[in-house]
Amino acid sequence: MKTQALALKNRIFASGGTTTGVFGAVGSLHNVCHWLCMGVVSTLAIFGITTNVLPLMFLQTYQVYFWWMAVVFTVLALYFYFKQKRHNTRDRNLLFINSGLLIFALPFSQIVDYMDFFRFTGGSLAIFGLFLLLFGKKFQSVYRSVVSVKEPQFRVSEAIPQVVGTTASIQFPKLTIQSTLFAIVIGGFLINQYFMYQMGIFDKMGTQRGSTATSAMKPLSQMKLSPFDVVLAKERMDKNNDGICDTCGMPLQTCIDSGQLDCNMANNSEAIGILGSQHIHADFKVYVNGQALDFAKPDYFMKSSFLHVDNNQNKDDASSVLHMHASNVPLWLFFRSLGVNLTKDSLTLADGIILKNENGNTLKFYVNGKKIDDLGTYVFQDLDKLLISYGPENDPEAENQLNSVTSFSGNH
Repeated sequence: MKTQALALKNRIFASGGTTTGVFGAVGSLHNVCHWLCMGVVSTLAIFGITTNVLPLMFLQTYQVYFWWMAVVFTVLALYFYFKQKRHNTRDRNLLFINSGLLIFALPFSQIVDYMDFFRFTGGSLAIFGLFLLLFGKKFQSVYRSVVSVKEPQFRVSEAIPQVVGTTASIQFPKLTIQSTLFAIVIGGFLINQYFMYQMGIFDKMGTQRGSTATSAMKPLSQMKLSPFDVVLAKERMDKNNDGICDTCGMPLQTCIDSGQLDCNMANNSEAIGILGSQHIHADFKVYVNGQALDFAKPDYFMKSSFLHVDNNQNKDDASSVLHMHASNVPLWLFFRSLGVNLTKDSLTLADGIILKNENGNTLKFYVNGKKIDDLGTYVFQDLDKLLISYGPENDPEAENQLNSVTSFSGNH
């Protein structure tokens, strides 16, 4: 009875450790948390229940607490396991799972650079324990028990000492040649997969197959946000500067790493798309008092990964073609990346000179030869021709300026 009571206590604490360990692990993997949240939202929608909040985001906030709860439960389960005189195989397997989850979900920022190793190690241990829990009995023939060899007349359970007050030791099975080879093959395979992951081989294979990620939490391009983009992303997604995205509740760095300037988790039609969501081009010219501004300068190239001019052997091409690498990127973003501020009524140059509608001069905007009221908020289409002109209201050079807009974008 005492042994059964210990086994029951061990099972209860082991199950508690597994539960809290799973919560901690889910909280540590932002993509998994997001997918689970979307699954819950979709399921509720089937029954007519709608929600705008990702319901499992609290797991990230309380990840550390879940992890420590898992530690406490696992330690208690381990204590009761060793108190038993007859060790239960299921209890041992649960301890394998718990230990793996604890390693997998380590919540400490000091080891963030080594998390791939811990997740691989902990995940492998947890999977091993789960495998034994589900299929262990089917593979018992792979092992040859030490006890059964030495004392064939006894069952394994009878061979364990029953002396009151003594502490039972763990009986490890003796492996056969077949099972040893099996363990070597599986271990070698897992280690090989880990090193392949570390060297980025899987990413290269995915690129060669032409596959692209579509999740809002995975980048669609090998391009990364520029320093300007990172500053802008923090400004747009983390207005209270707490390191958490205001829209989805995930760590801001996760959204940035996935190529976002605006969080794409919400139904926001005006949100700038994920970096790599499209690649289009447009020709443009900017005239100030009859002089075309030259954008073919090293200080202007690739200031933003989302919308930029690019270095090119053809100087006119480099100065005249805009490259947009995401959907829904407004034109003001390009100018701001160069230190220029473009609004409906004014153009502030990088040297601080402000050009606005005064003294007979006006700021005029054209798209494909047609005059519009504002170009700063305009999201150009592929092969558009854009013109910004500052000068006299009825500028006699307006027609020549329109004709000077190139057609280089069709070559990209």
